[in-house]
Formats: sequence, structure tokens, C-alpha cells
Amino acid sequence: MILERVEVENVRNIEAAGIDLCPGLNILSGANGAGKTALLEAVHLLLRGRSFRTRSIETIIRNGSNGLTIRAEIRDPTRGESKIGLTKDRAKNTRLRRDGVAVTNASEVAALLPVQVLLPDLAALVFGPPSFRRQWLDWGTFHVKQEYLVTLRDYLRAIRQRNSAIRAGDREAIGLWGEQAGGLGERVTVMRQYYVDLINTQLSGTLETLSPKLNIALRHEPGWRGDSLSNEMRQHAPRDVKLKSTQAGPHRADIRIEIVPKSTQTAPQPAAQVLSRGQGKVVASAMKLVQAQHLSSAMEKPSLFLIDDAGAELDEEHRDRFFGMLKDQNYQILATTTNSDWLLGGYPITRAAMFHVEHGRIEPTDQN
Repeated sequence: MILERVEVENVRNIEAAGIDLCPGLNILSGANGAGKTALLEAVHLLLRGRSFRTRSIETIIRNGSNGLTIRAEIRDPTRGESKIGLTKDRAKNTRLRRDGVAVTNASEVAALLPVQVLLPDLAALVFGPPSFRRQWLDWGTFHVKQEYLVTLRDYLRAIRQRNSAIRAGDREAIGLWGEQAGGLGERVTVMRQYYVDLINTQLSGTLETLSPKLNIALRHEPGWRGDSLSNEMRQHAPRDVKLKSTQAGPHRADIRIEIVPKSTQTAPQPAAQVLSRGQGKVVASAMKLVQAQHLSSAMEKPSLFLIDDAGAELDEEHRDRFFGMLKDQNYQILATTTNSDWLLGGYPITRAAMFHVEHGRIEPTDQN
């Protein structure tokens, strides 16, 4: 799948803009505050169903407007073209359409074209809270296990119901929802573990190219212990009542990023406690890239990379290696930058496009 065209109306400071994208590198250049990140945000909102900056739709809609519109044309070499459209208003009404037909679930669009986003806080994937790594894990598992998203949603719904019962002191409902959440949570855990095992088989090879001195492995911590999550919820119900929420389950899971020692007699070390911030950015870049590599090789689903402030998060050596891998593996990139010279190196003119952004207006520019 290739994103061929994007049209944006009333997103941040963009009143109306449309650009035709090339299948390789697409660079958005301009001063800070010009609207470069707003375009990335619009694409992310359309293709992943949410903003990467805020949960408040009102802050995304341009001042003085009642709603926003985002449209895109996506082309698959074998399946042809799909047209996607999204409108949102200040009353929180949403309309999502694919080829003129209403779409009730944003995951249908998200499955069309996997989107990887690299933001200035990239290192948070390594050093940040578990929720950052669960998000990475959920996105990857969603693309390889068809039933994952429904199972995860049902599990989280059961957890919310159990927590409500805990706060209400309803012992019977606590037990009933615990049984349901337990069964669903075990299925979520199995699918997550399957995905982590897949990624671990490829991560070392990606790091060998990106940063040969780093030997990293991922370990899934499911958020609960024992053979049965239902039993754990039953046994620890008094603790949950005391703490007023469910303390065990996949909603408490984490990905432990570990440095694998050369000696088998030395225990792995938590990466967050050992790595520098720069090394953490390299590891996070590798985790994003290996997800895309797996989807390309195993699922035949090429990813679109949205990169804000390209190159700012990596030193020059790792920056050049990372973007070299993206180029060699033919990923489509939409990147913002204030300095485009280094990005263009090695890209043939047919696989690179440049756009200048100023005061919310976006215009194609000559590469020369």
C-alpha cells in the first residue's frame, strides 16, 4: 500500500491543503510552527484513528472552524485504489468512510496501511512508563493476529466492569467479571507472547546493522502470575477491593527491554537502567523498524513512516544508518525537518519529493 494523496481541511493552522506523495521519501520543510507536524498528525488521525499529540479533538480543529476533514488516496499494486475520508466536529461527531461506504470501526482503516510514527520523545519507548511499550506491543499484535483487537477490547471492558463492582462493593459481580476478564486476559497474553517471540527472532539482525555493539532482547511480563488469571483474580479480590482496582492482568503488562550479556553466567540487565539516552533512542528506532520489517516480510504489508523532526533524535552515524535502512527496504516516508540536505542523499529524483510549509500552506518545491 502506498499513500498517494492527502487532503486536509481545518487541522491546527492548516485551513486547506492537498499534496501528492511519492512512494519513497517525502520531506516537509519549513520553520517551527508552520504546520509541518499538523500534517503528520492529520495522516495519523486518519489512518490510526487518533492523534499522537492530544486526546482533545477541539484542540486539533482550526480556530474559528466547526470541524475538520481529512481525505486520502491509498493504492495497492494488486487491489487498486482506496479512498478514505474522515470528518470530526466540535460536538465529537465522527464520520469515517472508505470508498463512499461508512466505516464503523477505525481498525478497518488502520489495517489497510500500517503506520509507524517517530516523534521527538522516541526514547520514551525505552525509558518511559509501561503504557508506552504496551501501545507498541498492541499495535504490532493487532496486525498479525486478526482476533486480537476484539479480544483486547472485551478484556478491557470486563476490567472496567470489575473495577466498578469493586468500588460498589458488589462481591458477586466482582467474581463474575473476574471470571470473564480472566479468560479473555489469558488469550490476550498468549497472543502478545506470540508476537514478542516473533520480534525477538528479527531484532538482533536489525540491531546488527543499526548498532552492532548493542545486543538487546525483549521479555514479555504479562502483568499476572500463575497458570490461571481467573484464579489470581479470585484469590486477590480482597487486595483489589482494598486498592479499589484490579491489580493483575494484561492491562498491567510490560515489555522488559534487556541487554543480553556475552557471557551466559551474567544475568541480563534492564536497558533503561544501563543505556544512555542516545542508546535508548537507537533501541527504540530498532523496535519501530523491526515491526515494519516483520509486516513487510511475513504479512506483505509495507509500512508508512511518519517522522517528526527527522534525524534530531539520533546522532549522525545512527541517523544515517537508520534512514539508509528505510531507503534500502523501500519504505514510504513522510518526514518533517528544518534541514533537508542530508535526507536527500542517495534518493533518485523519482523517489523523493519536497514540500515547503508556511503558515499552514503546503507547496511542492524543486529539489535543486
